[in-house]
Amino acid sequence: MSAKKGTADFLVFLPQKIIAIPQDSNLSWLTLFYALPRELVEKRPAYLELPRKPYSILCTHDYDKLLMDDAFLELVWDCYAWTAWQFFKVPDQQGGHHELEEDWSHYSGDFPLWRMSYDIIRYFRHTFEYEMEWSFQRLFLMGKDDELPWLSYKQFGNLVGNLTDRIIDEQGWQPVIDEIWQNKQPDDYSGGQNSGKRDFMRAWNHDRKYKGVSLEELGENGVRLDGDLLYDIPDPRAEFETAVLSRAKVEQFKDGLSDTDRQIMQLRMDGFSQQEIADKLGFKTASVVSKHLAKLAAQYDDLVSGEYDDYLNKH
Repeated sequence: MSAKKGTADFLVFLPQKIIAIPQDSNLSWLTLFYALPRELVEKRPAYLELPRKPYSILCTHDYDKLLMDDAFLELVWDCYAWTAWQFFKVPDQQGGHHELEEDWSHYSGDFPLWRMSYDIIRYFRHTFEYEMEWSFQRLFLMGKDDELPWLSYKQFGNLVGNLTDRIIDEQGWQPVIDEIWQNKQPDDYSGGQNSGKRDFMRAWNHDRKYKGVSLEELGENGVRLDGDLLYDIPDPRAEFETAVLSRAKVEQFKDGLSDTDRQIMQLRMDGFSQQEIADKLGFKTASVVSKHLAKLAAQYDDLVSGEYDDYLNKH
């Protein structure tokens, strides 16, 4: 649990404990995985084995190998980046904008817009966790036998399209996209031909040529020995993380909160949704609750990071 500002762990408030999901872990992408349609997951058939019952993943170690593989990250990131690409709007000759219709396999990893299609994914994840009832809080509160339905292909496209439009507007990216599009360079192209619009599924391929982007750049690799990922190396940090997520730490954390934050945290631990908490506390919108929860995550990260440093100094 490193103290990196802006990357506080995602928190799940349960009656007797707080569970922290590090944002730099493979597990932190599970919420986005569960929103993928079956048609895209089938591109990595092994991940059809991940159960639609979150309890089986979150409360057992039966699927750790699948989750910790880089292929899991590649599946989630590629699906969202490729879909977001379809909704980027670029300048047209009439002075307006139109959705990007060109196949992204024609562009190299040096093309800034190609990179932006991956960068936007972290904003998707933040929205899932703090502004939608599609968060780890929801997953952990589901019963042992509760099963998540698959989103349809159309539902997924609508979700990503709406989020892409919203995030580009909120982040003020459109002028940047315009500039990138109007000033493309030779190095931005991969050498592909036939830039006409292709069928949505046929356009999907994993042999597209690119350079300059790798999993190493997009996320940290696990420890490997002769090609095998190692899972059972003793890690004092993992021991510490388990220890701090206790009832005593929850009470210590609550003691340092304002009355409002303490109420929000308690209601969340009691299983109330963000909208229900907003109604109970008299907030106009659930987004106010979302902002408080994000702030709580940062405060918790600061608390744990400080104690983690003390722990390392003693070991």
